[in-house]
Amino acid sequence: MAPAIVTLIMGIVLGYLAQRSRICFIGGLRDFVLVRDTELLKGVIAFFITAWVAFSIAGAVGLLEWGPPGFDEVSSVPGLAASAARPAAATPNVQVLGLSAVVVGLVAGIALGLFSTLANGCPTRQHVLAAQGVRDSVFYLGGFYIGVIVYNLVTKPLLALVF
Repeated sequence: MAPAIVTLIMGIVLGYLAQRSRICFIGGLRDFVLVRDTELLKGVIAFFITAWVAFSIAGAVGLLEWGPPGFDEVSSVPGLAASAARPAAATPNVQVLGLSAVVVGLVAGIALGLFSTLANGCPTRQHVLAAQGVRDSVFYLGGFYIGVIVYNLVTKPLLALVF
């Protein structure tokens, strides 16, 4: 129960800060590239500096274990079971990403960036705007979550068969 309460409190705090600061990752980059406006970009830079400092402090006091990611059971991760035949070079418990993961990551990243730019904000900003009652943001998030469901139920299993 304690993790749920901490998550709720952190969600409220971060939601409040996101709403007050008008943070938008895509909008900051878009405004800087198009009109050299750095207003939204300041929030993005502050986010990354804060994350860097927080993770550095957490690592220094031993709250984080720095090391390469690993998988205890490869067969339970769809798409990675095929790459288990190609082990990483002399590093135990580290898997090589398959071509399918790289292709899907690139296509999804480009699509999310394009649609977020056209929708005038990243998913973080769309959540804040939806909470404020902006209907366009509610429709954006509906499509966003439908896309997540379609990917997990349809695209991900098909890619595991193809690649």
